[in-house]
Amino acid sequence: MEEESVIKKHVTFATWIVLLSMVLFATTSNVVFGSLGRVSESFKVPSELFSVTVSVQFLGFFVTCLFLGILSDRFGKKRMLIGACISACLGALGWTLAPGLVEPLRKLLENCGTDCSREMLAVISVSVGALLLGAGGGVMESMGAAILTDLHPDRSKYYMNVSQVAYCVGAILPTVAIGKLYPMGVSWKWAFGVTSAGSLVMALLCLPLCLPKMSQGRAGHGDFKSTLRVIPSVAVPSICCFCYVFPEMATATFLGIYLKNHLHAPESMSIYCLPMFWTAVVVGRMVCAYLPQKQRYEYVISAFMLMAGIIAASQLWVSTWQVSMVLFVLIGLAFSGTWPMIVSLASTRNLEDSGTAAGITISTGSLGCILNPIVLGPLFHNGNIEAVFCILSGVLLFGAFLMFISSFWYNSPEKGIKETKA
Repeated sequence: MEEESVIKKHVTFATWIVLLSMVLFATTSNVVFGSLGRVSESFKVPSELFSVTVSVQFLGFFVTCLFLGILSDRFGKKRMLIGACISACLGALGWTLAPGLVEPLRKLLENCGTDCSREMLAVISVSVGALLLGAGGGVMESMGAAILTDLHPDRSKYYMNVSQVAYCVGAILPTVAIGKLYPMGVSWKWAFGVTSAGSLVMALLCLPLCLPKMSQGRAGHGDFKSTLRVIPSVAVPSICCFCYVFPEMATATFLGIYLKNHLHAPESMSIYCLPMFWTAVVVGRMVCAYLPQKQRYEYVISAFMLMAGIIAASQLWVSTWQVSMVLFVLIGLAFSGTWPMIVSLASTRNLEDSGTAAGITISTGSLGCILNPIVLGPLFHNGNIEAVFCILSGVLLFGAFLMFISSFWYNSPEKGIKETKA
């Protein structure tokens, strides 16, 4: 009885640490987004040049999420999570020190026979920090999802949704704080300094973690052979994860621009629309956390994606910003349970290789963060709004169709019973 009590305490502590790591991951991303304008002023470089760092950040996210997610099944998830916190600490510190690196970097490149403009030097110096922040974030998200599955295999849907509520909290709070502090004259370096310190504290909190055996790594997992074994079961979830992340991040990125520039919404409403969207996602995920565990994932995921696709298509017939904003809130509700359930589906299919499954699925989804500005940005710039919403709706409807069809050809009756018990 006493041993069960100790195990329960370890599980509770580990769960809270993972949820805090999700808050930290969201913070590392949104501090960058909220500070780009201030950083550009500090370097005296046009802010559009710094948009490159966003792609660099998610490139770091993709690489580490994929490869370290796989390796975690061999070397242990705790080590990877601690390493992610240290990477985020160094990345935030790199942003803080970036202005002082420009001149030494210029001299170094000159000695190598390369002459770079100050703008290029600034981007390079900041990109190092962005790459490290993205690398840390990629591991935090994939390890968090995998560890929660290992800790709570019979309640994975619940805890995956709760982890995404924690993510939304980490996305909202730093943005609100920056919005209040920057106009008061607080330097952007303080935001990154606090993020760096918080990441270091998070690494220390991870040290006493006691995780289940399946989280500790073992031979025969986290290698090429085991990865090939996992890929067939996560192929559809990975594609559907991309089909979800692409329109979700596109909505978050272009929502305010669309309302203000194309539907002529007041500036205040074009700003408030983003927290309204994320609040809808939070509310939806809190509700989805209580969906019954014993049901087929595919049906629920395809239903959510179908609803989101229909709502996105409805924007084609909207001519007022008020109605459009209502639809954006509704699509936030439709988005809410999709990501957690996709990752939960991939992880519960591969409890022995949950790090690999989560890493492949989440990293594939992160490609949507990299591609949506490249694909949709020029369309918005040219005023081709119909094409934008057709693409968003089409991607979501394709994901819904693929997930629904997969319910017939992936799971045999035997596998379906095992998955229900999980």
